[in-house]
Amino acid sequence: MLSPLLPLLAFRLAQLGRERPTINSTIVNGQRYQYQPVNLGFTVQAGNMLYLTVVRDTQDMDTAQFISALGEIQRHAMGHKLPPQEASGATLSFSSMARWNVSRHIPILPPQTSLIIAHAAPKNAGHAVLAASYDHRVLTGFDVAQVLQALSQPPK
Repeated sequence: MLSPLLPLLAFRLAQLGRERPTINSTIVNGQRYQYQPVNLGFTVQAGNMLYLTVVRDTQDMDTAQFISALGEIQRHAMGHKLPPQEASGATLSFSSMARWNVSRHIPILPPQTSLIIAHAAPKNAGHAVLAASYDHRVLTGFDVAQVLQALSQPPK
């Protein structure tokens, strides 16, 4: 269904949400709230529907558990049978348009989140592109640049 790279990038983002709690937060009524769970939103295109699916409590998962949970949720989305808990509550998000051969895209920041990572991989370019939409009230450009750099390097 997907390149194996995308779930691994999404898992790394979830890890970064645990390691750098500021990216796993939001602003409500002028107050910053830091989430305890890292609920990773992951966009899934199913026909003409775009879902923001949610893998909950990723902070407690290893790589295999995350990939399995994401695969299950993707199957639910493809069948248009997402239960509410798999389609709401994202605290951090990831979106890719690599399958459409775009060179970049700018996703809309989901409600109650401060960061969504955008991935694109134009064919024959020999590289992928990572970008972000983020809430400037919560994160600085430097914060986001550090996350993008961490995502672009394999974990040690």
